Amino acid sequence: MVLILNPIDGVKNAVRIIQESQCDALRLEGGEEIIETVKAIIKVGIPVMGHLGLTPQYINRFGDYRIRAKEKEEARKLVIDAHLLEEAGCFGIVLEKIPATLAVQVSSEISIPTIGIGGGADCDEQVLVIDDMLGKNKGFRPKFLRLYADLHTVISDVVSNYISDVKQSKFPNKEEQY
Repeated sequence: MVLILNPIDGVKNAVRIIQESQCDALRLEGGEEIIETVKAIIKVGIPVMGHLGLTPQYINRFGDYRIRAKEKEEARKLVIDAHLLEEAGCFGIVLEKIPATLAVQVSSEISIPTIGIGGGADCDEQVLVIDDMLGKNKGFRPKFLRLYADLHTVISDVVSNYISDVKQSKFPNKEEQY
């Protein structure tokens, strides 16, 4: 996570990230509290996608990964923040782990695309983290996650077999060495 202290630092950090990573855009978490930084970054020509709801970079503020914006005041702030991000020039907004009805409201009120990750079926787009959908993390099962594989078990079995083969001097064998 890059700490943004003010819009000037935000632009400096954004330029550095773009130059060093060769990415095409940034995703910034938050709304009103970072809006001046978002505007400054967009003003220098760097595209920004907003991110509202559960914002993993700020998990220490929330204390846990539970659903966000269930309460009326937090939902109202999220809607306002979505409008602010759109007005600032964001090209889209990720809506993470919020009630589906709230995602419908936001998606209908703004003209830029919404990308759901636990935001319900009515967002304009959907996203899942590849490691999560492949089941690489045992025990990580938020309601919105559909597992398409269980690679945690596959990887664990492979590593266990490798360790066993090494300990029993079965690896490498004659055909696997020069």
